[in-house]
Amino acid sequence: MTTTATFPGELDGKLGDAIDDRVADALEDYITEGRLDGRIRARRSPGGLAAMVAAGVAAVLLPWCLILAATLPSSYQAGHWKLTWIGLDCGTAIAAGLTAYLLHKRNRHAALTAMAAGTLLVADAWFDVSTAAAGFDRTLSLTEALLLELPLAVCAFVVAARDLRR
Repeated sequence: MTTTATFPGELDGKLGDAIDDRVADALEDYITEGRLDGRIRARRSPGGLAAMVAAGVAAVLLPWCLILAATLPSSYQAGHWKLTWIGLDCGTAIAAGLTAYLLHKRNRHAALTAMAAGTLLVADAWFDVSTAAAGFDRTLSLTEALLLELPLAVCAFVVAARDLRR
């Protein structure tokens, strides 16, 4: 048994020519109006790939959180404890310092560093409180989180939101 493929152009050559003419006219209009520089580019939806990646990350991490909740031990002896805390605080300081510099220069990228600084401050507060021993350490951690880290994080997020509106 033999089959033969037919393409729309084979059925009606006039239809293909009409489509070609319309595409050429549309491209010419775009070039004339300055909306296209003559090169054809793939058309992408805003954030299409990024949105799919973010959704994929969320879809993987949410069940992973349940697995961790069921399998992680309630306590753990951590290696490199000092390095962990110094690294987190240095990262926060760098993000805050870079934000201050970019704000001073009126650079639009300050919103990105402000978001990073705010996120690091929230993470720092979370880990300070959740890893503190009962008693004075936990009270101190809660006080720092409520009076310093979380209000500073809110300020950083406000700065980022303000800069994104510009």
